[in-house]
Amino acid sequence: MNKPVRNISIILILIVIGALLIVPKLLSEKNKQPTASGPGGQQETPVDVFIIKPIDLENEVATVGTIVANEEVEVKSELTRKITGIYFKEGTFVPKGKVLFKLDDSDILARLRRLDLDEELNLKQQEREKQLLDKGLLTPDEYDVRVTNIEKIRADIEVLEVELSKTEITAPFSGVTGFRNVSIGSLVNNSVVLTTLQDISRVKVDFSIPERYINLFKPGQEIRFKVEGYDEDFTGSVISYNPNINENTRTIVLRASANNKGSKLLPGSFVKVKLRLENIDNAIMIPTESIVPKLKGQSVYLYQNGAAVLKDVDMGIRTDKDVQITSNLMVGDTIITTNILRLRPNGKVKIVNVN
Repeated sequence: MNKPVRNISIILILIVIGALLIVPKLLSEKNKQPTASGPGGQQETPVDVFIIKPIDLENEVATVGTIVANEEVEVKSELTRKITGIYFKEGTFVPKGKVLFKLDDSDILARLRRLDLDEELNLKQQEREKQLLDKGLLTPDEYDVRVTNIEKIRADIEVLEVELSKTEITAPFSGVTGFRNVSIGSLVNNSVVLTTLQDISRVKVDFSIPERYINLFKPGQEIRFKVEGYDEDFTGSVISYNPNINENTRTIVLRASANNKGSKLLPGSFVKVKLRLENIDNAIMIPTESIVPKLKGQSVYLYQNGAAVLKDVDMGIRTDKDVQITSNLMVGDTIITTNILRLRPNGKVKIVNVN
């Protein structure tokens, strides 16, 4: 290697060694310079805070639900017979008791006629045997056999009359019929749905609310709801609830009743429901962004004496921007709302904005 090249190599090596010695020291000095510090030199985190004030909370729950008919039934035949008559039009109102379908009853009528004749014959024989009994020419046991025969015939007649009544399929309540699924001449049984019948003069609205509201609702409370296709608000009132809480969604199903003037509300429709509960006086509400989720429950950071103090809380009602706190906070407490992820329990903070 010639002398100039060797000198250049030595110079480069010295430069690299110098860099390795000087740069770490400069970086160390830079890191030691705090951007903001508190007493004792501890770094402070800039935060915004919210001072709790009591408010009167209009307690309203927004949810979704489904419209259900006031009464609904699948019309079926109890007997296996042919249809001989259909006496309604699809999609029309029918009053309670109206005959919808007629089944073949020819064999029943024939059996009834035979039993009527048997009853008439036995009554005549009973009359003659009664005269013989009065004259002592017939024993009471023999006469009782005749009476028993007559009672059996009458019982058989009653059975056939019940069966005959089932050949007329009537509307169990007033309502609107659905499509008919059979025609005259169809052989039907108790598994065939002939048509449907729905009472929609009133409707029911089934909807779910979170279980935390379980002690805040009661029968008679008002609901307001909207249905696709109508701009107007409909109203109803809570009438009952399902006592079982859904284990997956942690909700409870309520049922309300609503008038259906004009038949605008149809079963199966999707509705947006607002349930008005009792108003809460002096509620403690804080911004949603101040909540710190934990594995079990929630917490918030309080500003106390220049430090961030972590405190567990229980939540109540949620709105678009705020959440109700039901435990461990008081009016006048100062809640930290920003830089939540940078905070550490009892870490020093500096207030930038107060809301």
